[in-house]
Amino acid sequence: MIRRIAMVVSLVGVVLALAATAQADFRFERVGVSLTGPDGQFSRQAGAHPDFTFSIELPSDPSPVIGGEPAPAGPTESVHSIDLDLPPGLVGDPTGVATCDPIDLANPAGGLAACPVASQLGIAHVFTNEEHTVGIYNIAHGPDVPARFGFNVLGVVNVIDARVRPGDYGISSGSLALSQAQPIRSADITFWGVPTDPSHDAQRSEVPPRSTDARRVPFLSAPTSCSSTPAAFTARGDTWEHRGVFDTRVLTTDIDGTPLTFEGCDRLPFTPAVDVLPLAKVADAPTGLTVDLKVPQSDDPDGLSTAHVRQVVMKFPDGMSVSPSSAAGLGACSPAQIGLGTNDAPSCPTSSKLGKVTIETPLLDDPLTGDIILATQNDNPFRSLIALYLAVKGPGFYVKLPGKIDLNPVSGQLTATFDNTPQLPFSRMLVQFPGGAQAALATPTTCGSYNTHVEITSWASSTPVGLDSPMTIDQNCSSKPFAPSFTASTTNTLAGQYSRFLFALTRSDGMPFLQRIDTELPKGLLADIGSVTQCDPSSANAGSCPAASRIGTVAAQSGPGSQPLALTGGVYLTGPYKGAPFGLSIAVPTAGQAGPFDLGVVVVRAGLYVDRKDAHVTVKSDPLPTIIQGIPLRLRQVRLTIDREKFMFNPTSCASQSIFGSFGALGGAVSDQKVTFRLGGCRGLDLKETFKFKLRGSKSTKDGTSPSLEAAVTQKPGGTNIAKVEAKLPLALVLEPKNAQALCKPEQAAKFSCPKSSIVGTASARSVLPHDLNGPVYFVEGRRTTKTGRVVSTLPNLWIPLSGDGVTIDLNAKSQVDSIDRLVTTFSAIPDAPIKSFKLKINGGKHGILVVVGKSTCKRDMTFDLRITGQNGLVHTKTAKPAIDGCKKAAKAKKTTGRR
Repeated sequence: MIRRIAMVVSLVGVVLALAATAQADFRFERVGVSLTGPDGQFSRQAGAHPDFTFSIELPSDPSPVIGGEPAPAGPTESVHSIDLDLPPGLVGDPTGVATCDPIDLANPAGGLAACPVASQLGIAHVFTNEEHTVGIYNIAHGPDVPARFGFNVLGVVNVIDARVRPGDYGISSGSLALSQAQPIRSADITFWGVPTDPSHDAQRSEVPPRSTDARRVPFLSAPTSCSSTPAAFTARGDTWEHRGVFDTRVLTTDIDGTPLTFEGCDRLPFTPAVDVLPLAKVADAPTGLTVDLKVPQSDDPDGLSTAHVRQVVMKFPDGMSVSPSSAAGLGACSPAQIGLGTNDAPSCPTSSKLGKVTIETPLLDDPLTGDIILATQNDNPFRSLIALYLAVKGPGFYVKLPGKIDLNPVSGQLTATFDNTPQLPFSRMLVQFPGGAQAALATPTTCGSYNTHVEITSWASSTPVGLDSPMTIDQNCSSKPFAPSFTASTTNTLAGQYSRFLFALTRSDGMPFLQRIDTELPKGLLADIGSVTQCDPSSANAGSCPAASRIGTVAAQSGPGSQPLALTGGVYLTGPYKGAPFGLSIAVPTAGQAGPFDLGVVVVRAGLYVDRKDAHVTVKSDPLPTIIQGIPLRLRQVRLTIDREKFMFNPTSCASQSIFGSFGALGGAVSDQKVTFRLGGCRGLDLKETFKFKLRGSKSTKDGTSPSLEAAVTQKPGGTNIAKVEAKLPLALVLEPKNAQALCKPEQAAKFSCPKSSIVGTASARSVLPHDLNGPVYFVEGRRTTKTGRVVSTLPNLWIPLSGDGVTIDLNAKSQVDSIDRLVTTFSAIPDAPIKSFKLKINGGKHGILVVVGKSTCKRDMTFDLRITGQNGLVHTKTAKPAIDGCKKAAKAKKTTGRR
């Protein structure tokens, strides 16, 4: 970006050429530089426009002998190339100087340059066998060099090309293949700070004096940074006789030994301005962005240059963040592809280019254009999640600058920093990020006035200039209540059948962000938990559960606009979690799905809580992630599909139910919703249960004894689940509460704290859990409230809390007598769950609550009359004779009627 032709000076010296005797290697006899002001003294003022002189002298043989005859003194070797690196910040602006056609510089007919007077930039004093003073001209050039200069000594044209160094972006100038036509011994090359100044008229053109009416503008400008460390010029040269063997000199003082330091940086003008404007003014939407940074440049030849920009820190307003929607199809550029510190063309993929950059500099006729490029995550100069490269092409060079993006981990606020920018002047830098559904940024979620704070620091001062650029978001401002769209269903609508389960929750733009999902499933919508390997806690938390634990998939959409980023993952069954007997690990890997980003595996845990009264399941999620590594997710949709084969199954009741959802938003808003859940096909389900009873005890047949009662129920798959069982005991068995050690009071049972002394038996059940459910049978005092409000005692009831695998299911049985004094035990609220087997034992003996009355039970009718009601309303009535210790084998249970 800077045509610092000043450096060309060193090349000019290279024009020397010649001679004969070769020595071991080339050495400058003398090398020096000077920067002088109008008073002829060293100019220390930063940003001033001094004259610059580069001087060289070559070793020579004062008394050479050629062919046995004395010859004129001359250099011992012929110079091949001379190159000079100017310190960063020392720049030349040839755009304000007229140009000379290369043909006019060569001027074959005249032997001396015939360039326009206004194109002269300086003067060259060249000593061969005699002294020559010629003009140095600004030469018209092609697109591959930022500037070209030349001079003509007796028809020999010497060309100096300027170039921008990669790395520090200082200017280097050189002649890389000098002519050997003339025996140059020394040269003083001077570039004028203000070429059109009348003070140079006496030295202007090949036939002085001549003046020019061209506008007075500065050409050379001193660095705009002040440091106690001297600036350094580096000169290199080699000869035709020893090509590649360079004499390199680093010069930190001028010809008189004065350190090349600069002062007066506080005097330099620096009045930058910036506009940061989103392309969209819609709340909660993807947006492009325009950053327009202007740095007015001073072209006063009697004044000082504008200080060069060293650092730009841009802090975007809260609420404006990276848009996840931009990640789809996005690429990134590796260090090898960008090639920082080299002048190689970047080979970054097109998909990594986020926007366009245009830089206007006073040093070039045309603006520099290029791209803003996304750097590879963590593999960039900052080892950061997000970094950018600014890459623009100039004539024969590239400027490639890294920029760091800091993300606030809590709010997602963006801060962009470009530091140690080149010490080159620019008047305008325009950065444009395109808009559209996949724009890089997202606007705040609410309308209002926002401010981008920019701090711009120059090389002349450590104190930044603070600027504020306001923006307004004033569209789509109507506040949207938190009411996400909720759907849930099974794909198979037949009762009792295996089915996939579908859940979807969708938030629209402008609505508060999702944070919590609780879902209450209908009674009977369960899963075969015991058939799945449970993921261990560490793997569940890390999102690395095995395939054997997988029960479904999750699909999420993240980001604003019409094309949010789509991500998929797995749903895995886990063991106990946060007080729930089972849990879910919902794991979404971002690698390979979020463009070039790998934010790890996003894991959301959830507990599966089983209601102890009716076994319905409630799924409670942990808070959903709203921001990951500083990128707000702006979650738009969550879809779960439980699709493991023969895992989830429908209720066997066709009664209309609901799936309830309670959804929380960031900020506290809650939306409670429900969707209707209803099945068909219940009439096709039969009751497939078998009941068996036993009376045990050596004296279980005698009057007054208390046998133990064992009941066993089995159920074949494919039918309706049992909803209610009414069992009428034979007249020979009566209830005797006084035998019990104690009765549990109803208030104790309500708190699940019945005393052990009230236990009268045990029970176990096998269902779809990994292990059996087991529990005691409590004898609970019966109470009834009359219409008048009086509490009266009734027969004691049974309470059976069955527990296993962290699940507890309460079975309650009410006791009463019918019109002929038969004891009737009724289980009236059995959960809609498949029961592979159920076993109940009522203890006998001293504290047995069942007592034989009358004749021996072997000689009496001991029939149990059963009325079984299915969840689908089907009713079976059966009789069953118990097996009695000491009596003959009981008859099989008999089905007598079946009706709905």
